Amino acid sequence: MARPGPKSNDELVALLGSLRKASRAQGAPIWADVARRLQGPSKTWAEVNVSRLARVAPEGATVLVPGKVLGSGALTHAVTVAAFQFSSSARDKIRAAGGHPISIAELMRKSPKGSGVRIVA
Repeated sequence: MARPGPKSNDELVALLGSLRKASRAQGAPIWADVARRLQGPSKTWAEVNVSRLARVAPEGATVLVPGKVLGSGALTHAVTVAAFQFSSSARDKIRAAGGHPISIAELMRKSPKGSGVRIVA
């Protein structure tokens, strides 16, 4: 099997670099773990439906999806969700429940140590 080449998405390459840098600077292994998960092929990334977030995240929680959030299902409580990508219906459902869909970079600025962040994959 051929070895995969470098990532071609400039946004992803920049995010991977900042995740690794934040992990070293803050001593927060969560960012290195997310970088490792996003470094692999995109077809192996997590694809999490809103219904799963409703089941695993309590109200007011902050969750991180190392991949894409999809809009299947319903969310009945406010949750802050960080992910690399969101479907438009997932964004709408998270906002309608009173939550906040944010990027992983925004979450790194908001919580540099990664404390209180739960990874959902």
